[in-house]
Amino acid sequence: MTSLPWLDFDLARNVGQRLMPAGPPTTAEQRRDAVDDLRRAARVAPALISQASGLPLVTDGLDLVIDRRSWVASMVSTAEAMWQRLGSPASPNLGQRITGRAMASQLGGLLAVLGTRILGQFDPFSPTPRLLLVAPNVVQVERQLALVPRDFRTWVALHEQTHRVQFAAAPWLPDHLLGLVRRVLAAEDDAGEGILDVLLRLVRPGGGRAKDGADQLSGEPARSHGAMLDVLSAPQAGEPLDEVNAVMSLLEGHADVLMDLAGPEVIETLPVIRKRFEARRDGGGRFAAIGKLVGMDAKLAQYRDGAVFSRAVLDVAGHQGLNRVFESPQHLPSRDELLEPALWMRRVLGLGGRPA
Repeated sequence: MTSLPWLDFDLARNVGQRLMPAGPPTTAEQRRDAVDDLRRAARVAPALISQASGLPLVTDGLDLVIDRRSWVASMVSTAEAMWQRLGSPASPNLGQRITGRAMASQLGGLLAVLGTRILGQFDPFSPTPRLLLVAPNVVQVERQLALVPRDFRTWVALHEQTHRVQFAAAPWLPDHLLGLVRRVLAAEDDAGEGILDVLLRLVRPGGGRAKDGADQLSGEPARSHGAMLDVLSAPQAGEPLDEVNAVMSLLEGHADVLMDLAGPEVIETLPVIRKRFEARRDGGGRFAAIGKLVGMDAKLAQYRDGAVFSRAVLDVAGHQGLNRVFESPQHLPSRDELLEPALWMRRVLGLGGRPA
């Protein structure tokens, strides 16, 4: 497999941490309060999610409340471990080292941008699965949206701990996702593309897709995976990328639904949080162009598509039916099934859809 380049991960870490801006101004007491609240919320969230969903309770793993620079270090560490599992060159030649250092600098710069936006993240690929809650970003958003701090911190923890519960219910899921990534890389190899092909897609209207939004190879409506991936990935990689997108949409949307089902018991201002946070998601601002480039717009679509799917299945089959998505890879919805839940319910549950 030749699509996976060698990267200088130490350089990526150093660049990302050096470029990372400081968080919002806080006193020592405010920092302690935020850390204590997030740790408490992380402890109680799994039981609330398990009770709301019917999925098994999870009690193992790490819960880490960290700052922005620590988040960069964590993401680089995870990326390096995944790179090794996917077959990164162990002994790069001089050309690969030069290219790998340039790409690492770009990765570090990208992490410095994203690290100001990420509230939390569950990492199933580290040796010990871990929850990361980025305290400065949580404080920054709760101030921007004028939210009750303790309620918002609990809300964030509920979402991220839902991912812990999901991956515990589907222990095969990390390997499945890595398998899909391998398929993307194999498609890139089969395409035999060079940098000229990528540049041609960059200057072509629609980034390699027809002006009417249809894929130029299949004629079907194009599905964006984020502007950068749309340009950099070969058209042949579209199918496994669609599968990755469907899985991520399911996980994010399911978490969004469950955090609202589990939240009322412990979050008095939940309706206010949801309304203001959705408005923030829909907003533009100075990060809009960067977000579109790196796929944040595609991620927002994942939240919504996955939430619509989850609610549609819950309406018909309840949590017992919806939880079957975690039984095996064969029970995951395809991209088409995610957008039309009745197809998944017919295939997996043997149901015709919503009762008359």
